[in-house]
Amino acid sequence: MKNKKFLLGSLIFLLGVVGVLSLLTSDLPMDSLPALVRERFTETQIKLLVLLNPVMLVLIMVCIGTPLHERAGLKVPALMGWLQGTPVGSVFAGQVKAGVVFGALAGVLLVGISFTFGDAIAADQEKLATGIKPSLLARFLYGGITEEILVRFGMMTLVMWLALKVLPSTAAAWTSIALTSLLFGLGHLPAVFAVIPEPSTILYAYILLGNIAGGIVFGWLYWKKGLEAAMIGHAMAHVVMVSAERLLPG
Repeated sequence: MKNKKFLLGSLIFLLGVVGVLSLLTSDLPMDSLPALVRERFTETQIKLLVLLNPVMLVLIMVCIGTPLHERAGLKVPALMGWLQGTPVGSVFAGQVKAGVVFGALAGVLLVGISFTFGDAIAADQEKLATGIKPSLLARFLYGGITEEILVRFGMMTLVMWLALKVLPSTAAAWTSIALTSLLFGLGHLPAVFAVIPEPSTILYAYILLGNIAGGIVFGWLYWKKGLEAAMIGHAMAHVVMVSAERLLPG
């Protein structure tokens, strides 16, 4: 069993690294970097250096999530079943269905939040779109895979494991979902600061509310359906948001 756990952790780590590598397809806000860095390194070299941090974070979160997720009542059923040689078709089909349905609902909710804030953040959104340019591949792979490994498999697993020591299982689950959703929202702020040094209060509210709302859905999917469903749901939310950006005016 320990060997299977090691293989599971290794596989999840490799998936996380694939998501990190997808960042190479995105444009960096080079103007925000110190002049000395821009002079000494090429853009590709800077990107490779920037990737070291998320790779190390993936490794840390995999080392947390792999031994603790089952003890926290959480699961990675499709990948673990595949490693154990058991049929996983029906399990994975259920995860895909839940991920697509609830991920689409999360995407619609996030689009609705964006429209609700509307003109109040229009100027800031334009600045963010100019400074932060994630590629489609990065949105689906880094967002859908790597962020779920970092936030759900790592942080949510740890919080759930700790919360179960003092709370009933349902209360522990919702506590871990809420706390890690808040951390998920806060984790998006450094990228905002890189483009907008002094964000407005309304922009803070928009960034936090949108990411917390999405995080609650993805956390629920991890709790009820497994990590794979959370990954699919996160990627599906991006499908909806990208479609809305291209099809809707404004």
